Formats: sequence, C-alpha cells, structure tokens
Amino acid sequence: MLDLVDPTIETARETIDYAPRPANLRGLRLGLVENTKKNSAAVLLKVSEKLKTAHGITMEVLVHKPQRAPLQSAQIAQLKGKVDFAVAGVGD
Repeated sequence: MLDLVDPTIETARETIDYAPRPANLRGLRLGLVENTKKNSAAVLLKVSEKLKTAHGITMEVLVHKPQRAPLQSAQIAQLKGKVDFAVAGVGD
C-alpha cells in the first residue's frame, strides 16, 4: 500500500523564536558544526576564512557531529560561552 500526502491541506504553523541577529559581525567568535560528510570540514573552514577576511571573525570551535544526529550535550558545551554564533554545514 502506498501512502500519499496531499500538499494542499493546511497544517498548523509553529512559531519559532530566532536568536537575535548581530548588527555587526566585526570581531565576533565563530563556531563551526560539521556533520562528518565528505568535504564538510573543508567547506566550513573556507567559509570561516572568508568571514575572517571580510569581518575579522575568529574561528574558535569546530565540532564534529555524526550525520543525521543532533548535537550532544558535550558538543553544545564546547560551543557555549566560547562563540557568538555558529555555522552548521554539510559536505558532498
């Protein structure tokens, strides 16, 4: 049996409270979260280099998390208090 999803049916919307965005990136501390896919770390490190050149950002933490898995408490602790924002990325 095949289940089909009707894309025209309205679903309840969930409100998300996003973190406030900084007005300026100058001198902020960056955390990187990579998912161990091929090239993920390389791409994120290149992004951090570009941010450093453009905004004086420093890359403070690189967290390696398993694919399709949320960050663990220990990984969150690596970021907490050490970075002003984080960029998560994938490879391939």
